[in-house]
Amino acid sequence: MKPLSFYAALAILAAGTVPAMADDMQAATDMYNDNCAICHGNKGEGYPKEVVPDGAVRIKKLAGDSAYWDFGVFKTTVLDGKDDEGRSMRVMPVFGKTGLIEPPGQPLTEDDLKKIQVYMQTFGPKEE
Repeated sequence: MKPLSFYAALAILAAGTVPAMADDMQAATDMYNDNCAICHGNKGEGYPKEVVPDGAVRIKKLAGDSAYWDFGVFKTTVLDGKDDEGRSMRVMPVFGKTGLIEPPGQPLTEDDLKKIQVYMQTFGPKEE
């Protein structure tokens, strides 16, 4: 009888987890689309964008790359505007200081960042 109770409890727990995971993915999708897609593209493809009069700067491709960075590096990039080698980026917003574009000024939590990075992994496999 104990194993049946265990499996029943596991089934109830799993049933409650699936909607929560879907909510997390939708929240991450919304945050990405509202704050990241404008520069990085809807699927993290990146593209050239004029940023200074004397030339174009390629906006970083995320798909297959930063979606798979160590979380600490990803967090530093988003919050502090530094690339994976610790260099300040000219174009990347410093979301740790400004907060999100939408909703305006909302700070990003570590949980938000983890959800966004997981969402970005849906753009494609890790590039080798």
